[in-house]
Amino acid sequence: MKNFKHSGAFGDLIYSLSVVKHLGGGNFYLHLNQIDWIGQHYYGSTPAPFHQGRMRQDDYNYMRDFMFAQDYINDFNILTDSVEITHNLDRFRPAFVGHPGNYVDIYSDTFGIRDPATQSQIRNNSWLNVPEVVRIPDRPIVINRSQRWIPTRPGPAWSAMQEQFEDRAVFVGLPVEYQAFSQQLGWAIPHHETHSMLEVAQVIAGAELFIGNQSQSLALAIGLGTKFRCEARTDLPLERNECYFPAHPQGSYF
Repeated sequence: MKNFKHSGAFGDLIYSLSVVKHLGGGNFYLHLNQIDWIGQHYYGSTPAPFHQGRMRQDDYNYMRDFMFAQDYINDFNILTDSVEITHNLDRFRPAFVGHPGNYVDIYSDTFGIRDPATQSQIRNNSWLNVPEVVRIPDRPIVINRSQRWIPTRPGPAWSAMQEQFEDRAVFVGLPVEYQAFSQQLGWAIPHHETHSMLEVAQVIAGAELFIGNQSQSLALAIGLGTKFRCEARTDLPLERNECYFPAHPQGSYF
């Protein structure tokens, strides 16, 4: 039985599941309280405020039902010294410095999966599932604009989408994210509250389209195979966005 371990954050971990599934799955262990050390050790700085101090016991609780919903995860638990890890997913971090590609390709490279056809299959096929989907009545467009994007002024593409999607859209995410989205863009859309990663995934799985930036919600949309539009970073070329999946059959970027 393979024993995988990861230290987070949420999006990093969700993308890693693509390779976990490809490798046949197994037991998955969350290494708690490593994010601050990771920021200093690998990136030379403290993490962004919304990542500091993570992953905690409450983060494990938030993820638990979602992880057990993946049929290739035999067990999901907290890492202890007695566990012998066979696949350390945190090994992707040295390769990630400098953002040479999207997360899934970096995980593939880390574990020696370099055949282009195999990488394409892992990258472009869905790797997540939920036991049932949730469809919000008359709101098939699901939006999230996460905390990391709040200081960034929304581009004109958001205004162009408002007329097309506003009356059919719903927001998922934190109250502070919803408040910022409403104030910055002026969209009058409801906020659908969720309390676990599984609940977020079920809503995104039931959507016709997900719109958002780099976040756990975007990672869920890509992993579930939901059609998505991603607000790309503007401080980097598009191909250096770590959530850029070239030629993805369900994705587009703005």
